[in-house]
Amino acid sequence: MEKKGFSRNFRYPSAELRDQLRAAVKERGFRSEQAFLLIAACEHEIRQGANTEATEQFEARVAATLTNLAKQVQGLQTFAHAHVALTDVFLKYVITCVVEPPEDAQPAARVRARLRYEKLVRAAAEGISNKNRGTLKGMVADE
Repeated sequence: MEKKGFSRNFRYPSAELRDQLRAAVKERGFRSEQAFLLIAACEHEIRQGANTEATEQFEARVAATLTNLAKQVQGLQTFAHAHVALTDVFLKYVITCVVEPPEDAQPAARVRARLRYEKLVRAAAEGISNKNRGTLKGMVADE
């Protein structure tokens, strides 16, 4: 009985690609273009599968990091809200307890208040890390 062979023709987008493929088939010792394409496709899928697992592990690490950052940001937001509430209560207390000076003494009182304010900002600048110290001192110098 005569062995029947199957012939498949591929339509390549360019003659250059066809020539490169045929050269690779001869160079790597494959029997046909079909065998080369099949094995190359299988190798690609196996590599892609390994990359998929690595990608899933990477995505899991990124998701865990983002979850951790979200928790930290939530903690900072809670702290900021508490800080604003405490500052509000403190300012209400100070405004309630401080007596306004008479009309004729107000300009001198404003000058003294400005000096106390600058002293307060300088004290805060000294208590803050070097990274933010320049910003606060710049605020004092601008005003």
